[in-house]
Parts: sequence; C-alpha cells; structure tokens
Amino acid sequence: MLPLFMTTTDRTLMLLPFEEWISIGTAARRAKIDKGTALSVVRAGRRRGILCTRGKGTAQQVMRIHPDPRRPSHCSVGSQR
Repeated sequence: MLPLFMTTTDRTLMLLPFEEWISIGTAARRAKIDKGTALSVVRAGRRRGILCTRGKGTAQQVMRIHPDPRRPSHCSVGSQR
C-alpha cells in the first residue's frame, strides 16, 4: 500500500519501471524531468535501496528493485540494547 503523502522524489521513483533496466535518459523522459534531476533522483533511490544502477557515464542504466517508494526498516527487537 502506498502512503497517502508522497514526496516528489517518491513519485518520480514510482514512475520508473519495476525490474526493467532503462537508461538514465529514458528514466528522465518517463518522469518528464531533465537529466540532471534524474541523476539526483537515482542517487536518492540507490541510498534508499529502491534502485540499482549499472554502467557509467552516458551508458548508465537504472532498475527499480523495490515496489514501494521507501523500503521498510527491518529492525530486530533482539538487536536493541
């Protein structure tokens, strides 16, 4: 279930296809943003564990690997001290 409030970054991440490699340029076109903004969104998505990338420079590709805009935290009760 998607949250009621989503940031612009979250919405943009959800516009990317799930489990399909696409170029950064294609990702920018799908999200209707410029390439520089797309690169920022990709960095945020990688930090959150939502996206994977491969390649470098103009050949870089991105794939969404998580179906939701934010990965749930997996905190174990036993690990808290």
